Amino acid sequence: MSPSSVVIDWSSNKAYQCPQCAHDTVADPSRWEVYTCCNCGTRFARFPRLQRFLRHVGITCEVCTAHLPVSIDGRPFGFLRRRHAGIGTSAQHLFEAWLYDTDEVSHYREGAQYLNTRASRADAMAELAWRRSMFGPVDDDPSPVIAVVADEETFRYGPDTSEEQQRGFADGTLEVYSIGVLRQIPAPRPRRGQFYADRDSFNWGVATAPAGLEGIYTQPQHLPKALAAYAPRL
Repeated sequence: MSPSSVVIDWSSNKAYQCPQCAHDTVADPSRWEVYTCCNCGTRFARFPRLQRFLRHVGITCEVCTAHLPVSIDGRPFGFLRRRHAGIGTSAQHLFEAWLYDTDEVSHYREGAQYLNTRASRADAMAELAWRRSMFGPVDDDPSPVIAVVADEETFRYGPDTSEEQQRGFADGTLEVYSIGVLRQIPAPRPRRGQFYADRDSFNWGVATAPAGLEGIYTQPQHLPKALAAYAPRL
C-alpha cells in the first residue's frame, strides 16, 4: 500500500482537524467517511481499518469547497471556488471558474460546468467573461467588461477602520472590493479571444460596500450605486 493511500485515525478531541498537520479540513465530520487534508494530503477517518467499506469524500474543508457567486449585470452566471495547492508553507490558493449549467443532466457536478483554474480571483473571473463573450447575447463579443472582485488581501481591522465597519466585516455584511477591467487578448497571440484581468486598471481595496456585489458588469451604469463612483473607463 503506497503512503498516499494510507488512512490514519483522526484526533478524537479535534475531529475537524487533520491529525497530521492540524489544518481545519471538515466542519461536521462523520464516523463513516474518509477525508483528505487539502494542506498535506493526509487521508484520515475514525475507523481507518474499515476504509474499504467507508465513503471516501476527498477534500471537504469549507474554505476549499465554498461557492463564490459571480453574476453578470446582477443575473446569476457562474461561481468561483478556491482550490488549495501545495503543501505546508509553499501552499497557495488557486481559483476554479465554474459556469452554472442548464443542460438536461442538472445533477452532474452540482449542475455546473468546470471551466478553468487560475492563480488569482480576477483571472478566474476572466474565464467567465470569456464564456459570456462566446455564448452571450452577442456571439464573439470582444467588448471589455468591468470586474468587481472581493479583495481578500486588504486588512479590515486597522486603526483607520471604524468600529461599525469592523462589525460589518465580522458578521459578513460588508466587503472590500477591487474594481478593474477584463479585456480580450488580441490577435495574433496564441490565447487570442480569451479574456484577462488588466492589472493596471485595478485599484485594489478601493471600495467598502455591502457583501454580495462581486461580479461582472458590462457597462458602468450597471454597477450598484455603492460602487458606481469607482467605475473605470472601458
